[in-house]
Amino acid sequence: MRLSGNENAAFALLAREVFALDTEIQWFALEAAGREPCCARRDTETGRVLAAATAPDAELIDPLVLMLTEGRDGLYAREENRNPRGLLFVVLAYTDFVEIVARFGRYDYAGLAVSRHADAYTLGKKLTELLDRKTQEACSLVHADANVSTR
Repeated sequence: MRLSGNENAAFALLAREVFALDTEIQWFALEAAGREPCCARRDTETGRVLAAATAPDAELIDPLVLMLTEGRDGLYAREENRNPRGLLFVVLAYTDFVEIVARFGRYDYAGLAVSRHADAYTLGKKLTELLDRKTQEACSLVHADANVSTR
């Protein structure tokens, strides 16, 4: 399913914040359940962030990888038992880049690519902190909307 105009605008804002984390970020992708992946990349010549209609050159990570790394409980137990050890992010090292993948909310996940020489741990922590903050903001908005009187 394609994204609405508001969803595209929200992704563009999030992508700008992600790329602001580090100049080493080459591309950023967001996989939302039931939606096509949203992708953005940094132009190597100008440094500008460009929205991309297609996925980056690398294949996006399968969400099953996150479920497996979170522990068997994520596959076989109730939702509240998922991720008992508090997995923050997954780092996949390829020949020419490193991919960092983290959950974004309950069902979605985000990934970004950096050069092999980047500090993947520090960047992974920054990414998860940003995604956690965005998730909290979204939850706050939903709760605020629920509390608005409809009289």
